[in-house]
Amino acid sequence: MDISTLLSQAAHKWPERIALYEPAVHRSLSFADLDRQLTAFGLALERLNVQAGARVALLAEASINYLLADYGCMATGRVRVPLDPALSGEELLAQVRDAGAQLLLFSSHYQALAGQLRQAGVPCLALEGFAEASALPLPARAAQPAQALASLNYTGGTTGLPKAVMHRHASLCAVLQNIVMARGAVPGDVLLNVRPLWPIAAVAVLGHLLSGGQVVLGGRFEAPAFIGQLREHQAAFSSLVPTQLLRLLREAGTAAADLPSLKTLDIGAAALASEVLEGACQLFGSRLSVLYGMTEAPWSCYLNVAQMAATRAAGESAQGLVGRPVFSAALRIDQPDEQGVGEILIAGPQLMAGYWQQPELTERTLADGWLRSGDLGSIRADGLLSVQGRCKDIIRSGGKSVQPSEVEQSLRELAQVTDVHVFGLADLEWGEQVCAAVVLSEPGALSDQQLIEHCRARLSRFKVPRRIWFLNELPRSHYGKVQQNRLLAELDAGPGQ
Repeated sequence: MDISTLLSQAAHKWPERIALYEPAVHRSLSFADLDRQLTAFGLALERLNVQAGARVALLAEASINYLLADYGCMATGRVRVPLDPALSGEELLAQVRDAGAQLLLFSSHYQALAGQLRQAGVPCLALEGFAEASALPLPARAAQPAQALASLNYTGGTTGLPKAVMHRHASLCAVLQNIVMARGAVPGDVLLNVRPLWPIAAVAVLGHLLSGGQVVLGGRFEAPAFIGQLREHQAAFSSLVPTQLLRLLREAGTAAADLPSLKTLDIGAAALASEVLEGACQLFGSRLSVLYGMTEAPWSCYLNVAQMAATRAAGESAQGLVGRPVFSAALRIDQPDEQGVGEILIAGPQLMAGYWQQPELTERTLADGWLRSGDLGSIRADGLLSVQGRCKDIIRSGGKSVQPSEVEQSLRELAQVTDVHVFGLADLEWGEQVCAAVVLSEPGALSDQQLIEHCRARLSRFKVPRRIWFLNELPRSHYGKVQQNRLLAELDAGPGQ
């Protein structure tokens, strides 16, 4: 199976149904319109001599134009290369050159960034009006080989060599099957999207379309507006990352929201703090679900609404729980300790093909059909996966192992601590020191000594932070993950400091 065929099938099943709606510009496309526009997009690339297999970089906000380019590349045999607009011009240039992109398409919002890339020799064209389907009949669109490369998804990007995850049509079709089966949307269901569509979120949106659902592209996430958007568009589904959820709770509080159409709010990408999870369950009731995956293995586990509700009804904490493997995924724990905790390994057709032009890294990450996730976790007796941190984040201090999440949980018990990140720094005597970067509700609300004493009362001595920094905000990615390199640069506390 391939992306082109799936989109054509959707157009034949629901030709007149609205597939995409963008309220900001009052634009909508039916499934038939969408299919025609994708074919027209491919013809426009052909006129520019951008042939099948060529990489096309995309730099745009979440819009209909973006999705036409994203899906248009894959449906017509080109390779999508979605870029993170938050990166600097230098970082973007490194990724574009690494991909060997023949063309970059950009929206007007990122004209300045595109100008920098153009000056560096990158061919750039505006997305607006790039390909308009004429009233004349269009040629039939060919199916793509299942093993043809469909997407290069860059991860990280802050330092060092760019790293791109390769997905073929076959792996993305497996991801889409997982999404359709796990989410359970039906024709006519509305999904409100307020997330950037790179690097893989556009595929999650496509999964909803392939269920016959409508996608409302609601623009950038704005906490004061989100509940109103859900209500206005009668959304059955939406998705937030933990950072957005935290902002929403600060804005809206935890009083139950009146959202009669909402079925499921998916949360993913980073660990949910217990207080954020509790607040979200109060705000949205029994409509919260958690997904687990990564760019290398999207949508591999899902804790659905019923499982979340059952866990809470049993009086258990759902913190760290990410559900059971979805339809085509498999899990196992590598080298578990006495508590059953080890590295999470993932298998299944949804796995990446490898890292672009990095065979050694691919070989270290993929072994005998299993992907080393880099995450620590355990599988409970009921089959639910519990994620408990990152392998590389373990701090080795004085010959003992410290889980940063355990120290973070202790610090979060203090009401004045609104955000925290625990990490290790090289130390001649101890190997590594346990360190913490803390955000307080008000400057000076607590001293570092008060935080240390709090930890001493709850943790083993070797787990207590030896150094604490106070920040106004932690540098996090859109997905809620702390950007360690940028944090260390801000603290002037790099390796060896």
